[in-house]
Amino acid sequence: MTERYAGTDNSEDQGAGRTAAQLSRLYLDALRAASGPNAYRIAARGLGEGMSIPELYQRVIAPAMYEIGVLWEKGALTVADEHLATALTHRVLAALRPPLRVDADAERSDQVRERAMLATVQGEQHALGLRMAADVLEDAGFQTIYLGADVPTEALLQALDSLSPDLLALSVTMPELKPRLEEVAGAVRRRHPEMSLILGGQAASPDLDRGTLIEDLERIPEALAGPPQV
Repeated sequence: MTERYAGTDNSEDQGAGRTAAQLSRLYLDALRAASGPNAYRIAARGLGEGMSIPELYQRVIAPAMYEIGVLWEKGALTVADEHLATALTHRVLAALRPPLRVDADAERSDQVRERAMLATVQGEQHALGLRMAADVLEDAGFQTIYLGADVPTEALLQALDSLSPDLLALSVTMPELKPRLEEVAGAVRRRHPEMSLILGGQAASPDLDRGTLIEDLERIPEALAGPPQV
């Protein structure tokens, strides 16, 4: 759930790591060339070579997007370039997903699955990492309720009351919004003390003891297997 690449220094397969790095560079080149089709082909190649969705997101797409942010900070890319890269990546993520099922079996399946709600705090506009986390959670068996970016706190609490998810994922990337994440997490804990809460994003840190901190998309299933932190 982080907009920043967490790295894969402990990878047991260095060859696979090199392949991921190469794919990430190619993906970055496709974004800089504003080529959605090429970006999709590179991502699909990763899956075709045996990567899981969490691996693809964490090792290929996330580092490329982090580099886009670095280039923007250096003035090598414009705001429009950064927005285009993000929009293209959202399209790639959508294209990689299976089509939504609308039959009765799918409806019954949704009724029995645990629900995960995902949102960024009010004022936070960056939600790509959150979108990737939603896909990982869906593949882990959750029915996802994706609220996206810049969700007002009261609206979030109302959604929790009305939809009763089993898990809430909150994300924040801007350092100045870290206090708001603390406030929202505290409000959720007081109102729904039994709800599982995971926190992510560049500004989330281990000193936020209101929930389980996730810095690596590949570790979401592992984190969900353990008891929630309170």
